[in-house]
Amino acid sequence: MSESIVGLSPRTPCIVSAVRTPLGAFQGALSSYTATELGAFAIRGVLERAGVRPEDVDEVIFGNVISANLGQAPATQAALGAGLPPSTPCTLVNKVCSSGLKAVMLAAQAIMAGSADVIVSGGMESMSNAPHYMPGARKGLRLGDGSIVDGLVKDGLWDPYSNIHMGSCAELCAERFGISRQQQDEHALLSHRRAVAAAAAGYTAAEIVPVPRAGGSAGGRTSANPAAAGGDGPTARGATIGTTGAASGGTPPSLHGTVAAAAAAAAAAAVGPAATSGSYIWDDEGLSKMDPVRLTSLKPYFRRDGGTVTAGNASPMTDGAAALVVASYEAVERLGLPLLAAIRGFADAAQAPEWFTTAPALAVPRALRNAGLTSAADVDFWEVNEAFSVVDLVNRQLLGLPAERVNAHGGSVALGHPIGASGARILVTLLNVLHSRGGRWGCAAICNGGGGASSVVVEMLDTQQAQQQQQLQPQQPALTRQQSQL
Repeated sequence: MSESIVGLSPRTPCIVSAVRTPLGAFQGALSSYTATELGAFAIRGVLERAGVRPEDVDEVIFGNVISANLGQAPATQAALGAGLPPSTPCTLVNKVCSSGLKAVMLAAQAIMAGSADVIVSGGMESMSNAPHYMPGARKGLRLGDGSIVDGLVKDGLWDPYSNIHMGSCAELCAERFGISRQQQDEHALLSHRRAVAAAAAGYTAAEIVPVPRAGGSAGGRTSANPAAAGGDGPTARGATIGTTGAASGGTPPSLHGTVAAAAAAAAAAAVGPAATSGSYIWDDEGLSKMDPVRLTSLKPYFRRDGGTVTAGNASPMTDGAAALVVASYEAVERLGLPLLAAIRGFADAAQAPEWFTTAPALAVPRALRNAGLTSAADVDFWEVNEAFSVVDLVNRQLLGLPAERVNAHGGSVALGHPIGASGARILVTLLNVLHSRGGRWGCAAICNGGGGASSVVVEMLDTQQAQQQQQLQPQQPALTRQQSQL
């Protein structure tokens, strides 16, 4: 592993906070919440963890794929629902499964360019609430039957170029690289075991902001008093965040309850799962649905004759959100923010749409070069999104990655894959893995429909380390944002 120390400049993009909601099963525990409401929980939670005031946020950049029927400006809905002021610019990103990670990359670019200092980035998805479409209804169904199209499949899971499901592309990948059904099932089982072990050890709870149970007594979406829902003590400031947006008239009445529930969830996160498990959802629902006994008996889903990809070794459809606060190092010092990691490099790559499965193997080397790392051996831990078990297995093979350092706390085959949020989710989990296992360098990579992939390289730091590194660098006056734009 490379031991060289690279200093932090005023414009270095730093991650100061990273959280996610638990992941709910399809039509499961989180299905009563829209994607924007889940996004509001994540945004509110990440601000609370970082101690960032709403007025210090320059922009929100959030990923989402199935945006139909969410209403206008979903990113703005999530931001206002979290208590941010209406003056906060918000942008929605759709890069299919890479949306959440691309949002983080765009935040880093804006900070490096000097156009922002503090950005909330991440992603959100409620696959349970994806609507069905009625093509032709606008023109009028004058005679005969009409058709209904599943928006989840059409806009999220279907390759329009070859007119096949993403799972059929996974079958192509397994066939080309000789990945057997047994290998995929063994991978799925290992992913599940790792996720269960991480949850049992308390690691998973560290990255989660809980979500109130619908209709419960934890504040929920019907509470009329966000400040009361936030409680006292360490979360009193968080309650003020929620109240500010509502009191100023910036939060629409329809989102008022989301602010209250987000305040309550932030309070629950501060207390912990043991004291609040009855009123809040903490656990990833997919872990309880995995049946190791039935795994090997499941029939292939996408290729009935001789196929290897099943519902058990593919990522389940899921609801959830993840958020990160990305700030310039100058803002970290000026605002007294915690310092988790520096974003050292990132990259995209693309190839033929049906081969999106291997695109991470193209994006990762570019991201490593941009981070100044010489090889994959410099990286301590990896998160390679498990859209399907075969995706992780093949990219490990192509990149030469050690299995024990990839998805160490389990991956999407076990946890679930809320497509607009997954890119941000794997980065949140990567930071947690690095912190809990003492790693320094980490790399997250995710493929996306259309043949693409995105990858981000981070270096774990703390404030003391950063100060030591700065002392090794020639002292230069910090540029203000206005000066850096000249």
